[in-house]
Amino acid sequence: MPNPKQTDYELFAQKNGIKLSDVTPLSLEDRLMRLETELSRTDVPYPIAPQKRDPYLTAAKTGLPFRTGNLGTESVALGDYECRQHYENYTFEEHLSWACLVAQQKKTKEKFACQEYQNGEKLFEISGGVIPDFYLLNARIYQQTAWQLATVNEIIPAELFFTCHSKRFFPVTTFMRPLGTDYLEEPDIGHDVAGHVATFTISAVANVMKYHGEARNIIYADRDKQIEAAHEDDEVIQQIKATADELLKYAGRIYWFTVEFGLVMENGEVRDFGAGILSSPGETIYSIGGSESNRILIDPSCDQDLLRLANTDYLISEFQKTYFVLENFDLLESLTPERILKASKKAMDLPDFTWREILPGDRVIDVGTAMMSVNEKYHRLMAGQKMDECLTRTAIKNLQLYQEGLNNELLAQFRQMPNEVPQEVATWFKENPEDLNPPH
Repeated sequence: MPNPKQTDYELFAQKNGIKLSDVTPLSLEDRLMRLETELSRTDVPYPIAPQKRDPYLTAAKTGLPFRTGNLGTESVALGDYECRQHYENYTFEEHLSWACLVAQQKKTKEKFACQEYQNGEKLFEISGGVIPDFYLLNARIYQQTAWQLATVNEIIPAELFFTCHSKRFFPVTTFMRPLGTDYLEEPDIGHDVAGHVATFTISAVANVMKYHGEARNIIYADRDKQIEAAHEDDEVIQQIKATADELLKYAGRIYWFTVEFGLVMENGEVRDFGAGILSSPGETIYSIGGSESNRILIDPSCDQDLLRLANTDYLISEFQKTYFVLENFDLLESLTPERILKASKKAMDLPDFTWREILPGDRVIDVGTAMMSVNEKYHRLMAGQKMDECLTRTAIKNLQLYQEGLNNELLAQFRQMPNEVPQEVATWFKENPEDLNPPH
């Protein structure tokens, strides 16, 4: 009798144009031969020094599972989040899941990804029948970009995530999504590797990643100074910590709408470069051709547009309802740590927007069917209607801000003054604030 699992495997492979015979990892001996050749290359932007190369190869030869790249001068401490890639432990099904996902991605990337991203994929040989060995992949990434991999066991806190970025380390998980799965809220190798790695070769995107790490360092260095000056006042210290985390949240929104879910104009057409988009074949198609989402042209070198990013809330549980489109990658070079931090500080004290809204002054490319008017969230909240968490969070934050009082000078930081909160909603909220708890 035929093996039911084998039959399922053949169906998945056939559907994605894959031969099961190609889903065969190289032997350890063959992988080590490739690694030794790769480590010796000198025709690369960042050749690996012999004093780094030799212990790296020795660790691979002795069977030590890959943990964190050590080919440069920097290191990063992952603590309890540290993980290792036990390459020999991957199952055939996991390798097949990778092969099917990258085959699906290849079709959508060739059609919708920008050329710079596609060039990066070819450079790192991401597409293939088996999960990449991190020893070899890390060496290739370092030689081309000076970035390295740091393996983690789950989603890590934003503070640690951006700490890694400040030292040119990218956190990657070691697990692969179940066979046949397109979209995950939690990142896996299909997102971290097949989505992100090619973006390291787009220098402006890689710089933005590092700049966010450096912005994080400024935020938390300032936090630590304030804590030291607080003289062990627990209440003050907790507020200082909360403010630092809040600042990083707003900085993270800029990262989200560029590095993770950014689009760019290329030869007069909208193209994808965000890793969160391109790691999902479904969202790749949706982001360019879908009718549900808004697409808005953005210039992050403009302070008002940068605030538009920092003050836009979103969800991670479904495809995006608004995408921001760069005119070109050069505009990203303006996102220095200082500008990221400045925008984040302003954003804390300004009204937020939901991921469904189009605002006066937006340079709109497409209006999606999921679009809502700016005031709709307030009326829905007052009426007790069910809303997604993004709308609820935004409505409550803004109502609280307006209740405390906002001056026009602060609001003028936006391209155009936000709408006033409807008076009847403001009155209702003032009388019922204890009934509302914004989701996190």
